[in-house]
This record gives sequence, structure tokens and C-alpha cells, in this order.
Amino acid sequence: MSEEQETTATAEATADQAETQESQATSEAGGSQTQQPTGYEAFSVPEGYTMSDDQVSDVTTFAKDLGLDQAGAQKAVDKHLEMMGKVRDRGMQAQEAMHSEWATETRNDKEFGGANLPENIAGARKAMNSFSQPAMNDGKPVLHQEGPMKGQQMTEVEVLMNESGWGNHPAVIRVFHRISKAMSEDSFVAGSLAPPETKKSQAEVMYPSKEG
Repeated sequence: MSEEQETTATAEATADQAETQESQATSEAGGSQTQQPTGYEAFSVPEGYTMSDDQVSDVTTFAKDLGLDQAGAQKAVDKHLEMMGKVRDRGMQAQEAMHSEWATETRNDKEFGGANLPENIAGARKAMNSFSQPAMNDGKPVLHQEGPMKGQQMTEVEVLMNESGWGNHPAVIRVFHRISKAMSEDSFVAGSLAPPETKKSQAEVMYPSKEG
């Protein structure tokens, strides 16, 4: 190996070592979670974010196709996570707007809204829970974490409604409100000790028996 080749090789090794140290420093300063891609040092991932193996593979392929070094690949990761964060934020904002619209419709509903809304909501919740099993998680009861029912055990359908947000939809509330009313109303006929009355034939009506 000539002196010129040795000098070039030494310079490249020094550059690689410096790049590795810079990457490690960036990873330590970034987040606690890192992913190890093929051909690159571990990418820095901020707190609150995760990257699946497929996402790491996609970013790595993208970086290699563009000939990016470690710093450039990290920038690609940062941009990817930034875009994911914006999509997540827009989704949350859209969901909050939808729930706010449902709440307005619920308050103004002619059937169960208005001044009697709290009472009707309580009745609808009672009816809903009457047909569901108590919610358990790893053998432990799932409890309400806030609100007037804090500390009380939830039901399976209640957990489902809370997690999905559908428990706030006016149509869902209306169904359980009507079930609540049907359960509370006296909709059965009281029993009697008298023998059941049999329907008379047309002949019996026209020519009633003189007996008795």
C-alpha cells in the first residue's frame, strides 16, 4: 500500500469513527428508544414515539436509495415521525370535534335532552349495565377513574362504549333511554283469581242458555 493510499484509508477510518461518535451522541440526546436498522447506527426516537421493524426497514431503504449518511438518515426518521405526529394530531382534533357535535345534539335532543338530561343519562346507563357482565382485566375489576362513579366497577359494554366514544352518540343514548323507560313502566297486566273468560260462539250469543 502506497503512502497516499495509507493516508486516504486513515482519513476514511477517522471520518467513520467521528460519524459513529456523532451518531451515538445524537441518539443519547434524542429519546430513550432507539431502533437498529441494517447498515446504519441506531436511530434516535423521541419519547412517546415508536417505530415498527417495517417502518425502520422502509426508512433505511429510502435513505440508502438517496445515498444518505447517518445524519441524513436520522433526518429522514425525524421527518417521518413529525409527519406521523401531525396525522395523529389531526385525527385527535377531528375526533374531539365529532364528540363535541354529539354532545350538542344530546343536550338538544327533544326526547331525552334538556332539563332532564342528567336523570335520563343515569337511567340509560343503568339500563345498559343491566345487560352486561362486570369488566375484568387480568382478573382485576376495571374501575371508573374519574367522575361521580369513580372507584365503582365498570361493565364490559361500558368499557367498550368509553373506549370507542360511541357511548356519547345520541342514537346510542336514545336506545338505552327507551330501554330504561320500558323497564320502569308498569307494562304488565295484574293477575286475577277469576277463571279466564272464553270467547262465545255466534250461536251462543244469539241463543244464550237459560241454565244458571
